[in-house]
Amino acid sequence: MKSIWAILLLTSAVRGADVTLSMTGQTRASNFVRIAATDQATRMFAGIGVRLESKKRSVQAPGDGMVIQVMFIDDMPGHSGAMAFSNPFDPVPLVTVLYGRILFATERDPERRAAFLAHVLVHEIGHLLKRTNAHSPDGVMKAHWSKEDVTRMAYRPLPFLPDDIDMIRRGLALSSATPLLKPPTVPPGSPADEKF
Repeated sequence: MKSIWAILLLTSAVRGADVTLSMTGQTRASNFVRIAATDQATRMFAGIGVRLESKKRSVQAPGDGMVIQVMFIDDMPGHSGAMAFSNPFDPVPLVTVLYGRILFATERDPERRAAFLAHVLVHEIGHLLKRTNAHSPDGVMKAHWSKEDVTRMAYRPLPFLPDDIDMIRRGLALSSATPLLKPPTVPPGSPADEKF
């Protein structure tokens, strides 16, 4: 029995991540907030059997699985009330985090900023993995979080609903069956063109 567990552990370690996040423009968020948020997002996806990892660069290596670019910007017109956005129908997966809005939403309680950012990331990555912009009636994929939801996420992550988990797993299976596209190149001088 011990040898079976050892083989399973080695297989999962060799297999690599299901989803790799390629972060750009991340210096807008402090290292503490960004690292804490991506660590929590990684744990939230691990809870449903999805391996997520984060990289500072957009080089795709074998075993990276689906690569999603995460771009932090201060703000942009449109997307009223959104903290981030993604388009699950674009051929290249991209999450744009409106970090200025996250700062504003958490200015009275900056200790909760990392947990809030983690949920924002998980929500948008969830849309990309589910391949839909539809929302759930509750949990992390809910369209609008209540004050109670925001308070709760600081202590215990909002869950994925069973239908969300099923759609994410089907979306991952589909993405592994289709060729992956490279993340878009960031034009020089754009807000995301930062050296690390």
